[in-house]
Amino acid sequence: MKHSLANMLRPSGILGVIAQILLLVWLFMTMYPIVYLFFTSLKTDSRILNSPFSIPLSPVIENYAAVILGGRTNQSVMIYMMNSFIVTGGALLVLLAASSLAGYALARGKFPGNQAAQQLFLLALAVPAHVLLIPIYFFFGDLGLRNSQIGMILLYATLGLPFTTILMRAYFVSFPKELEEAARLDGCSMFGVFWRVVLPVSRGALASMVIINIGWIWSELFFALALLDKLDVRTLPLAIAAYRPDAMATETVIGELFAIMSLAVLPLLIFYLVFQRQIRKGMTAGAIK
Repeated sequence: MKHSLANMLRPSGILGVIAQILLLVWLFMTMYPIVYLFFTSLKTDSRILNSPFSIPLSPVIENYAAVILGGRTNQSVMIYMMNSFIVTGGALLVLLAASSLAGYALARGKFPGNQAAQQLFLLALAVPAHVLLIPIYFFFGDLGLRNSQIGMILLYATLGLPFTTILMRAYFVSFPKELEEAARLDGCSMFGVFWRVVLPVSRGALASMVIINIGWIWSELFFALALLDKLDVRTLPLAIAAYRPDAMATETVIGELFAIMSLAVLPLLIFYLVFQRQIRKGMTAGAIK
């Protein structure tokens, strides 16, 4: 019985073949929207409307040229992309620094209010972020943070802080205390232990936090739409929204819309391709060696 089950589980067995077929189906379902996005961006609007699923045998780059030169936004998409890089990178740096410090303090610190702080972080997860738009709008106005990249960096870091801190605390709770005790014997302070021992070994956990947060920060539209009015500080999702079809319009910009969406997806694809090894390690939490 055991031998027959093992034979079925082999790649050449029945279950192995079924598993490979299911993986191929899953791969197709995952990759097809991305391939369709890039293929459509290389077609003219008439070609898109007449043959939406055809392969662009004669690709055109006019859509990308129009988007890069300004198109409907009267500003190059590269400026929007640079703003998104600044906001996303800054928010991730602030978020990782704050959540790792807070998570380590909650995991190892013995101070009054530790449990209450953990409960507050959990309660913060129950509050939908979008209901905070109106108070944040007026609060940012009082602080002069509207139309500010610094304001968006602080906002995104704050929105991601509760969940990321809880995950970092869970990781630090399982961190081996022997490494910390050895560093304390060598004369390190608590912050020295965190900075010199814990943080370098926690690169896998930090990579996991980047994976969790980079997607939603890069593509966030709701708060950016309300808080960013000036063209020179707008992020990439706002540029994409500007290419939405107008009602009763005779001129179509479907190709340009797919082109700017392709440019928005491209940095994330490059990020995952370049750091795929670190991403796999981070997803399996293989930080402790």
